[in-house]
Amino acid sequence: MGRTRHRAEVSSRWLRPLLAAAVAVCGLTVPGAAHAETVTRTLVRDDFTGGRGAVVDATRWAGDTRGAWLDGDGNLALGTRLWTATTFTQPNGHASARIRAGRSGGAWRSLGVLGEDGQILSGQVEALGDDGVGDYDFHTYAIDWTRTSFVWSVDGRQVLRLTPDTAGQPFRLVLNLGGGDRYAGGILVDSVGVTTRVTVKPAPAWAAFTTYRVGDRVKYRGTTYRVTARHTALPGWEPSLVPALFEKL
Repeated sequence: MGRTRHRAEVSSRWLRPLLAAAVAVCGLTVPGAAHAETVTRTLVRDDFTGGRGAVVDATRWAGDTRGAWLDGDGNLALGTRLWTATTFTQPNGHASARIRAGRSGGAWRSLGVLGEDGQILSGQVEALGDDGVGDYDFHTYAIDWTRTSFVWSVDGRQVLRLTPDTAGQPFRLVLNLGGGDRYAGGILVDSVGVTTRVTVKPAPAWAAFTTYRVGDRVKYRGTTYRVTARHTALPGWEPSLVPALFEKL
């Protein structure tokens, strides 16, 4: 009896790694082995398309809109301050804007942050590099934030860090913060995008004869897709083959 139990234990000890290897080779899914995924979600996106003289989208922007108009070439012409209609509360995020501002007096004057009260966030400021630009070309201004810091960059080069006095406080993004002071001057904004990274449940595998709703996520051959149109999947409608129904993430 003891010898039989010993043989069973030995067989089990050798069988487990062999079974795991077989599962890995065959691409099978082991229940409970799925891990959460981190995905990027867009919070704001504006490419400022529209006819010359058109006003900005009031669902995205607030402020003195009388000094903001579209130039007809895909840019926002801005002579005053303009801030996002959205208040951001996410614990992390990335904001970027392609701006032609010349000598704006600092990256934070071209793309800045305001508290809910409309005031500049107070805190400790640390210079990380020269944030001036000596030309009148477009440059990419960006802010990466967490609950405890905001880091500015120009064309991928970090230039400034703000550690706010109050961690995690809601804020708005502001364009042309320098408008109205001695650095005032018109700027052109080509585009603005704001994203955040969130952890979500793993996407289920795509399957034919399944009804998908807009916003559903599916996994197909190692890639995650978002459903863009409600439909019932049929064989041959795999996500990689039907871009009208799926968006690659």
